[in-house]
Amino acid sequence: MVKGKSYLDITIEFLQKIEKEQAKNFEKAGQVIGDVLMKDGLLHVIGTGGHTDIPAYDMFYRAGGLVPVNYIIPIGALYGACGATHGMRIERCPDYMNRVVDYYGVKAGDVAIVFNNIGVNSATIDAILECKKKKAYTIGVGGSEWQEKIPKDHFTRHPSRQNMIDLVDLFIDDYNPVGDSVMEIDNFDRPFAPISAMTDGYIVRRIEIETIKYMVNKGVTPKVWMSANRVGGDEANTKYVEEYFNRIKNL
Repeated sequence: MVKGKSYLDITIEFLQKIEKEQAKNFEKAGQVIGDVLMKDGLLHVIGTGGHTDIPAYDMFYRAGGLVPVNYIIPIGALYGACGATHGMRIERCPDYMNRVVDYYGVKAGDVAIVFNNIGVNSATIDAILECKKKKAYTIGVGGSEWQEKIPKDHFTRHPSRQNMIDLVDLFIDDYNPVGDSVMEIDNFDRPFAPISAMTDGYIVRRIEIETIKYMVNKGVTPKVWMSANRVGGDEANTKYVEEYFNRIKNL
């Protein structure tokens, strides 16, 4: 937590740290995803609890974003869909998210990005383990600090006590601090202003950018959605909808 700095300054510092220390991981993610998409595989995106669904959702059916993205919706854990405390209960429930991943048809040769800043709850670990069981390549986006500092016997952990960082094939650190909030002021008793939406939004775009650049450099035209609100947008997107309608559940 920081006193005396603006949220803008703090955000810039986080993004600069991510860019400096995770650039090679962005490049690696772009190569892996690009290779999968060039073989007609899918990119599955999963937010396993609370607001970590936001970056996953932001990769799906997004103007300027990749087309072959299967957004896996943990409907029981979505705060806005079923109630916040209901969703929090579900994200801590073992043997739930693995069933959701199975329903969405993750397959060998696909790649899956699992987003969860904390990286230890049951939904997160079950999603990763199920994707690995399906022989998909797994990318985790979360905060290493949470995984290091939450006690092994903490009740929010998966029964296996494992961490995201130790399970996924590639880990991208968003440097989310314990508690997420990054500002403090005098005469107020708790930190506020979460940072994860800013950092994870940046990470999402960097992964997409590296994927598209990699595919173009390989001589392949990436499938990218055009805004439906610009001239020719619907026409450009129709062929993609027809191609993926029976492969991506939420199209």
